Amino acid sequence: MTDDDPLTGLDDVPWAQLQHSYGMADDVPGHLRAMQAGVWEGRYPPSAQLANHIVHQGTRSQAAVHTVPFLVRMALDPRLVDRHRFVGLLVAIAIGLDNNYLPNGYDAREDRAYLANLRGEADDWARWIGEAADDEQRKEREANWAQVLMDAEAVVCSYDAVREALPALAVLLTSGSPELRAETANLLAWFPESAATSIPLLKAFIAGEGSPGAAATGVVALGLLGEPATVPFIGRYLDSPIVELRWASAFALTRFGIAGPAVADVLTQVVAQPPEKTETMSFLEGSYSGLAAMALAETSEATTLRAVDAMLASLADCTGVEGFHDRYYTAHTLFTLIFPGDPAEPPQSFGDLSNVQQRVVRFAADQDEAAWPSGAMDALRRWNVPTRRSDLRVYAGIVRAGQ
Repeated sequence: MTDDDPLTGLDDVPWAQLQHSYGMADDVPGHLRAMQAGVWEGRYPPSAQLANHIVHQGTRSQAAVHTVPFLVRMALDPRLVDRHRFVGLLVAIAIGLDNNYLPNGYDAREDRAYLANLRGEADDWARWIGEAADDEQRKEREANWAQVLMDAEAVVCSYDAVREALPALAVLLTSGSPELRAETANLLAWFPESAATSIPLLKAFIAGEGSPGAAATGVVALGLLGEPATVPFIGRYLDSPIVELRWASAFALTRFGIAGPAVADVLTQVVAQPPEKTETMSFLEGSYSGLAAMALAETSEATTLRAVDAMLASLADCTGVEGFHDRYYTAHTLFTLIFPGDPAEPPQSFGDLSNVQQRVVRFAADQDEAAWPSGAMDALRRWNVPTRRSDLRVYAGIVRAGQ
């Protein structure tokens, strides 16, 4: 290694003593080196393989924070390829899964408060451990407490480690790669504590950005930061001739409770006919329709027949592997919106459902039930609506029982 090698000091980290989602983290250096080399075997790039280990399903591990300095240096190294993947991994290390915090942004204070509360309960945990019936149960309880505390510390430490690197990473907004510029804008979106610095950078970036998807990512990022002073800037793009910017403006405005007819119209149009998906819109795997549906759910128009029909039109067009994310997020939003919570009086028949609920059920009855996300199916079950396609068709009166 040379002094300008991003992985300098990699072997000085006690990886074998750190945990990740699959055990000890002694395999992390190999993933980082593969990322640096830009070559891999198998279906997934090394950045995805590393993410699966250190932020599996959004759960940040003890090892995650220790990868941050190396990922930052690799992201800043112009000799490397696919640097947007490194920044994307930093987003995951900072907040976990972005779909958990869309469309309203991330508030690190909640995780810090949870960690503080845990530490404040240390004496209670100690008493609980001391009340164990035998040594085996005591060891089990000690391990449980240690893991809970470790996980909570990993969340806060990972977020803070990435936040400290933001000033260095902000230069990537001027990178020659639109994917890297977009992913950097995405990264800045999750740190409202750094908004005073990030907002001017994002405004300049948006104003000069030539890629519609990247510029739209910047507008969404402004919305997620949640600073009301940015509303006039965001709002100017609601009438843009560029559909990506109209969508981004409408999405971001809902973050501030601005959800009038003009905003709802844009979101409804984009749900039904989203722009072409590219890697330059980096939120939610680039799902314009999924994000539009999420924002539309924040408006009073969400449960109108027009909005529901737009979401159904989107689902009808979401086919094949390339449509997976659009289908997943749009369906989850639609079903949980139209079949919310637990009904006070579960419907006894199809006729007890509202018009929009009946429309959704008829649509679902013509689809492959294996394509729906579990959250959508759970929403139907809470309302005593069948989830199997054959049963749905009978329930909706499309066919008779036994046919």
